[in-house]
Amino acid sequence: MPGMPPPKKSNGGLIAALAGGGVVVLVLIGVVVFVLASGGGKSPEEKLNAAADSMAAARAVGLKGTFGGGADSLNGELNVTKGGRATGPVTWNSDNVTLLSTDGKLFVKADSAYWRRQISSSETPYYLGSGEQWGRLSADKLDIDFKQELAPAALAGKLRSAATAKVKPIKTTWQGKKALKFSTFSSTLYITDADSAELLRYEATTPRVALDVTPKTSGQASSIVSDMRTSIGELKDAFDGSARPTVDEWKKGGCNGDSGCTVEAKIRPPFGAETPVTIDVRFRLTAGTLTGRDLGNCTSRITITSSTPQWASCRVTSSAWTSWAKSTGGTYYKHAEYKVIGATASEVQSMQSGLDSE
Repeated sequence: MPGMPPPKKSNGGLIAALAGGGVVVLVLIGVVVFVLASGGGKSPEEKLNAAADSMAAARAVGLKGTFGGGADSLNGELNVTKGGRATGPVTWNSDNVTLLSTDGKLFVKADSAYWRRQISSSETPYYLGSGEQWGRLSADKLDIDFKQELAPAALAGKLRSAATAKVKPIKTTWQGKKALKFSTFSSTLYITDADSAELLRYEATTPRVALDVTPKTSGQASSIVSDMRTSIGELKDAFDGSARPTVDEWKKGGCNGDSGCTVEAKIRPPFGAETPVTIDVRFRLTAGTLTGRDLGNCTSRITITSSTPQWASCRVTSSAWTSWAKSTGGTYYKHAEYKVIGATASEVQSMQSGLDSE
């Protein structure tokens, strides 16, 4: 009997195997996709908002790099508080100074060489010493509003604006950290590429800045505020290096004897100065010529409360005057020099009280 033909080979096992393999592949693909999605974490907008929340909570932020551009540029490291007060050592153009910006006022601590260049005078101001001194400059000398542009809340606002604009980031690194770079019309922001992102760097064109950013801990912020309080206390001896009073009128007479000479002049306040403004007027006498023998000096302090000139008066009593008056006498010349007070006692107290909100 002929043998039965062998049974047909079934493809069921192969199909099952393929089907099984397909299931495995699909599962594996699902795992890979899930892992990638988990690795990406928050969206770029969420990371920007996370960085903004972190920055907004900081009491102070450290900024290192370049501030401003053109004729007046600073390079160095400043600490800026949540209230917009700023301080730190910087190189201003070519001069190493310490900057303090507080309550709309700008102060600089620098040596006499710096101040001689800032104060337009044919002679070295009498109040300049050999060491570093605090002086006040016009607030518009530096074209940066720290509170509006660089305080923690201001930087947080720039991060949120970038998130709202849905700016597409570029993956990069900054100072060895994985980062996301966001470029907007007016600024560039670098944040860490992490769900709990932090701002690493801020660059802008108006005002022109390029800064590495370091949020300060609460303890660090307390130390910064304490140092500011000390610096503000030193401002009781500061002068205003940008203010220029002038003599409006000299009063004749007052110098008819050898016992001394009463000098009086009506002083015009500095142009554009805020009033009240306190001024130490130092009167000086020379014999014969403008550069003649020194006959002595005296100082009068006045406070001008309006744009109207005010009289200042004091009496020169010196052995040089007495000797000259007794021996030769003759023509003498009056000179006026000024020290405009950079911060009065009440202003110092007010600035220190303002730190309580920091």
